[in-house]
Amino acid sequence: MKIWLNDYLLNDSTNRTYLREPIEGLELPGIRTSDGMRSGQSGSYTGAQFYDARFLTLQGHIFSDTIAVAKQKRREIQAALPLYPTPIVVRIQDDDGYIYVFSAQLRDFKMPLTQSNFKHVFKIELKADDPTIFDDTAGTALTATIMKPISGGMQFTDTSPQFGSTFYFSAGQPISTVINTSNVTVYPVITITGKTTNPVLTNKTTGQVWSLAGYSVATDSVTAIDMYNHTVKLNGGSVFSYIPLTAEWWGFAPGPNEILLASDLDSDVKTATITWRPGVMGI
Repeated sequence: MKIWLNDYLLNDSTNRTYLREPIEGLELPGIRTSDGMRSGQSGSYTGAQFYDARFLTLQGHIFSDTIAVAKQKRREIQAALPLYPTPIVVRIQDDDGYIYVFSAQLRDFKMPLTQSNFKHVFKIELKADDPTIFDDTAGTALTATIMKPISGGMQFTDTSPQFGSTFYFSAGQPISTVINTSNVTVYPVITITGKTTNPVLTNKTTGQVWSLAGYSVATDSVTAIDMYNHTVKLNGGSVFSYIPLTAEWWGFAPGPNEILLASDLDSDVKTATITWRPGVMGI
């Protein structure tokens, strides 16, 4: 297994950096459970369960047969560990060929100085607020275009006795379907590029509806909705105040998800781009 922290490669002899077992935090994250004792009777109750943040601990050492290289690698690994809000991108190449990625923040770092200038022992502790580990084997996120549904059908026009009647057939545009190949819920980023008025995004599979109210933007606008981080931005600036209290931040359930885009005006843009990655909860 190889692990990169912001492009710094761990567990690789060519980089003079080696990890020690065990690597903690790539299994299932901690589980938060709402439970308690039943009042006035035997037993207890168990309520909703949620995954906690992911805590990753990496221990290892830097070793080189020259002091200069060992000291340089010592400086490089520390430079690869910025503080919040700059994320640490954790990329993992597993022994079976799968590649995973997630973002984390530094919680603690230890690499004491000793008399041996050829070897430096370190311990890195990271926290990923989103516990999902994303599949990056393909190298890019998945994208799909969702469209406003358009009903089709036949129109009958009585033109004249001379030429007879005319039938017009128009193809409809069905509700868009996105398939989540994960066995866990993953949250997309949705981008509406162009004119839109009070857009509504519905996941008909889960029954959840997200919307903006009192929102009208021109054709040169880009509206970006991040369903996991609960943000909405217009051309890079927050427009969170347009989100009504009834809006629900939804994700893709495992399997097919029917996604409906709607807005108030026929002249609004009729498509949006949706981006996501498959995920797992443990390697």
